[in-house]
Amino acid sequence: MNRPKARPRTRADDPRGDGVRAQDLLSELDLAVQEHFAWLKAWHRALLCGPPEGVVSLSSAASDLGRFGTWFLRNQHSGLVNQPAVRSIARLHEELRERARALAARAGDGASLPDAEYDAFMDAASGFVMQVRRLERAFTAAFSDVDPLTGVLNRHAMCRELERERARAVRMGRPCALAIADLDHFKAVNDCHGHAAGDRVLAAAAELFASGLRAYDSVYRYGGEEFLFCLPEAPLDVARQILERILSSLSVRAIPLAEGTQLTITCSFGVAEITPDATLDETLARADQALYAAKREGRARVCTWPMTGEPRTAAS
Repeated sequence: MNRPKARPRTRADDPRGDGVRAQDLLSELDLAVQEHFAWLKAWHRALLCGPPEGVVSLSSAASDLGRFGTWFLRNQHSGLVNQPAVRSIARLHEELRERARALAARAGDGASLPDAEYDAFMDAASGFVMQVRRLERAFTAAFSDVDPLTGVLNRHAMCRELERERARAVRMGRPCALAIADLDHFKAVNDCHGHAAGDRVLAAAAELFASGLRAYDSVYRYGGEEFLFCLPEAPLDVARQILERILSSLSVRAIPLAEGTQLTITCSFGVAEITPDATLDETLARADQALYAAKREGRARVCTWPMTGEPRTAAS
């Protein structure tokens, strides 16, 4: 079976998880470049303008890890930091400090600096900045597809990816289900507990949705309290099983609110399967009608669109 590749997940997928989030990493990378330029300027000033004892002190000063080095050591096994791209930047940072230390020691002994060693040092300095900026661009591009409140993919990413997934399913003749989820009685949460509580509920629900999916499934913030699920390789019966399992987990999860209070919520799902004869908009309209059927029948349930006829409940 040719299954779609799993989408690499970022810490932004779990905004309340432990470890370093995408926003934290981007902030530290930007600070690392600022610190790098300030350190490099001070290093050259001491080397070119300072007294001999100042040059000697460069050797020990270069042993300092700096803010970025200290931050990396503290977080190197955590979340997004524990990946090859960040480790490569940390190695460059360490190499740069080692080259600075060696050059400073040579200058402190009164020897001239070999051109090749100085060039290697400056190449390392430039390479560090280029790698940091490259990683920043990659994370910024990825993070632009993420809903900042819930940490799941946003509608912009949804529109792009669903068209691609529909084309794949139709071309290969494989099943793929789309489901629209709507949190039940969400307006009452905002009215009774305030919008901050509503935000907590949305974030908690999104976290549970993402954790209940298979590696190659996706969940998107569709708008308001609605989410959309894309379930490749899932005919309606498989999609129903996945969503009913998520619904069961959601209905028993206590979501902490302010002042020690807790809240439980439920969700209604409408599901439709992608077919060659229906556009993406038509498939979403079918899922939306199935969602309305779930609401009419009492909420907290999964309803499916059966390709012909009216929407029916998953249990029927």
